[in-house]
Amino acid sequence: MTLFQKYVEVFTDWDVDAFRGLYHEDFMFVRETDLLNLDEHIEIIDKLVRDGQMNWHKVAKLVHEDEYMFAARWEQEGDIATNVHLLKDGVSWRAFVSRSPQVR
Repeated sequence: MTLFQKYVEVFTDWDVDAFRGLYHEDFMFVRETDLLNLDEHIEIIDKLVRDGQMNWHKVAKLVHEDEYMFAARWEQEGDIATNVHLLKDGVSWRAFVSRSPQVR
């Protein structure tokens, strides 16, 4: 099973401990204005999932995955979201999300 598939599975049947297991201990999430460490990222995503605000796993398409990275893309509120994960030891080490207006 690919790492992307593991993410989809974890979000489909939410398990915060399994979610944490998809990340390297040195994980950082790069946001537009700041960085989040692993604990901060887990806390934010867990809250979004529990509040019913996280559904990317239902609409995302895998763009590319290999042993070094994966990229997924989906439409969200009129934007195209692209999520890129750099991998280390088979799990996510760095993650970035870009949102761009959809070109029609």
